[in-house]
Amino acid sequence: MRFSSSSAIVFLCLCGLLAAAKKQERGQDFTELLFLKHLPDGRVLASFEFATTWDIHPLTFTQPRTVWHYDMFPRSLAEVIAHYHVQELHLTLTQGKWRTRMWGYPPQSVPPGAEFWTWFLPGTDVDSKWPGLVNAMSGLLCSHLNAIDSTSTYQPLQSFKPHGAIIGNLSSASLRYAALPRETVCTENLTPWAKLLPCGSTAGLGSLFSARQLYNSDFHSLGLHFTPHCKTADCSAVAVRFLQTLSIVLKPPTSKGFIEWSLVTLFSGPLTSVCPLASESRVIVDMGLPQATLFTLSPPPTSVSHVTTAGSERELSVYDLQSVVGRNRKFNLAVKSTVTADAFQGMPVPPVLDVQSFLTGSGHEGGGLHTTITNSHPTAELRVLYLSMVPWFTRVYIHSLQVSSGSVLWQHYTPARDRARPHTLELLLSLPPLSTCTLTLQFSRAFLTWTEHPPDAHHGFYINSAVLTTVLSECPNCTITSTGTDQQKEIVLRLHTEPLLVSLPTPDFSMPYNVICFVCTVIAIGFGSIFNLTTRTLQPASKTQGLVARLFGHLRRTKKDSATEESSSIAESSSVAEDRSES
Repeated sequence: MRFSSSSAIVFLCLCGLLAAAKKQERGQDFTELLFLKHLPDGRVLASFEFATTWDIHPLTFTQPRTVWHYDMFPRSLAEVIAHYHVQELHLTLTQGKWRTRMWGYPPQSVPPGAEFWTWFLPGTDVDSKWPGLVNAMSGLLCSHLNAIDSTSTYQPLQSFKPHGAIIGNLSSASLRYAALPRETVCTENLTPWAKLLPCGSTAGLGSLFSARQLYNSDFHSLGLHFTPHCKTADCSAVAVRFLQTLSIVLKPPTSKGFIEWSLVTLFSGPLTSVCPLASESRVIVDMGLPQATLFTLSPPPTSVSHVTTAGSERELSVYDLQSVVGRNRKFNLAVKSTVTADAFQGMPVPPVLDVQSFLTGSGHEGGGLHTTITNSHPTAELRVLYLSMVPWFTRVYIHSLQVSSGSVLWQHYTPARDRARPHTLELLLSLPPLSTCTLTLQFSRAFLTWTEHPPDAHHGFYINSAVLTTVLSECPNCTITSTGTDQQKEIVLRLHTEPLLVSLPTPDFSMPYNVICFVCTVIAIGFGSIFNLTTRTLQPASKTQGLVARLFGHLRRTKKDSATEESSSIAESSSVAEDRSES
């Protein structure tokens, strides 16, 4: 059989594409992890992490027509990142509030609702790319991110530094941050999120996803994180890393006063398989060193690791799923306490750093923002970076800012523009040991047009959560979800306050209904009267007679009727007589 020259060229091109695809395929790696932690109040934290690493430079990744084969990396997300020249992307959808004082610090601090912040590559027209990226991610996760506009977007100067490798010159002009505290999370977000996994929800740890269990929890959060990843210690070689996170807090049942839970009670079923594409599948259990001896694990762990991070030592029980889950074997991790649940009751260790916010004032004219930052460390002085974004419809008076029990080392304030941008306040604070810093700020409420109010205007308007960032050298309350952070001396901690709900002067939306009813009533009465007058036939009415006149009239009519009857009878008799005479 003979081939033409054109067929040979096509064959060689296909071979080259296949070789390039195989080369890219060998540069991809996927791992899955489930982290379980017993919280002080008896609840259980379950944190899923699915990481996909691709041995390709971020600049090459974003260039068109350079990537043809994606393999385990989700192509839908890769095309969005490449089109909008994204260097680093972080998106979370959260329902519920993490209780820091009761549960300690979360694996990743996130505010309620949606939080989205992105670093773009140097030289990118950020203002033109940001709206398109928001709409693309909104469609990717079936969320309401397209509600993000210029009034809910701002550009932090010092907060939200990149988590991965830095490409080019670092400038805050390439950063955009937005949040939607009112965004709700449901199965419509979980389904497209799970489809981004190489094995989906059919195999591996993704098979544990049960919508009923997940959304019946006290706290749950979905996350997408795309970052440049350093392959070497000096970061001379850079790859890309895509991390999917799911954190939930569940309340397991108790049996005869003992704490007892398993994968079946938490997720309605055991683990039946591992993802065949995963190079590593693990389950890590953290029971805490003081309480580790009060629990029994069944089956026993594959290995036990002791990890020291930020001065805190932890004992982690590790299960290698690729060795414990087989073709005919199911994995159902069971945890049971050796003492009753009352032995675990008590106040947990207070966090080293805590922050809370609330509103002051009453009425619809003025109010205030009150934020308390507590440093519980007995000897260390902490430097914290405070970031607050206030919507434009709250008229902030920056001259009313007061800071107590702390010193302001740096300050930046950007005033708002009506219907264009929010107020932005960044402060670098120094907190003495065992102190509580208080920040107060006064504001007044603006009047909105009736078309700017949402359908449930009386519910109120949200103020985004304030963000606190610091570096801790001692963190006994931190949640470490991996064994790769051993001997890490410092940890970057980010905290969020509660979103605040402020009420604004609201018009009477029932007034249009009242006006419509009033106008329709007037038209009906006026038009009906005129219509009757112009179309009805008018006749003169008879005079009203008295009672006596009516009686005499009745007698006359009766007499006249009797006379008429007599004349008619006489005429009939005469006609009968004439007929007889003729016969």
